[in-house]
Amino acid sequence: LKPAYIAGASPFQLETAHFGPRDTTKVGKDFVRAVYVALFCTRCIARIRARKTPLLIVYASITGNAAKHASDLGAILRPCAQVSFFDACGINPPKEVIPLIQSATLTIFISSTQGNGELPSTSHNFFSFLLDKNRSLLNGKQCAVLGFGSSAYPIFCGAAAHLSKKLSENGAKEVVPRGE
Repeated sequence: LKPAYIAGASPFQLETAHFGPRDTTKVGKDFVRAVYVALFCTRCIARIRARKTPLLIVYASITGNAAKHASDLGAILRPCAQVSFFDACGINPPKEVIPLIQSATLTIFISSTQGNGELPSTSHNFFSFLLDKNRSLLNGKQCAVLGFGSSAYPIFCGAAAHLSKKLSENGAKEVVPRGE
């Protein structure tokens, strides 16, 4: 037995002979309906994403260890929160963090320890701006502190302890005990 299209009829002619002429209006309506459903789902997803809790991760890192852990933490929290990052050692002016802190419901500070229990030297400008010049900015804010350091130094994770103390002096509430 040979297929019918070899006998001279095209597949379209065979389909028309068997099923009748195509009704393209139904296909067009179905396509338009599918587009509307896709747009509706896109808007719903955008609304759900907009409802995620805004969260800020401020990190201070010299060797990149604290930055890597900040990135890992952000990846873990991203499905349930709208995560923003700020590099305290970076070249961004410290004033850029003000709207981020004001909009965040939780601010997580991640810092490495440099030398004998000190904050990284490149972050001093940022932390003096935040903790000394704008003391009211953190008043009543929920915060968490995570510190990294070497046990080879006499003051282990001194930067995190100093940061935690300064945050409480400025009225911030640590929602979890300081991590070291």
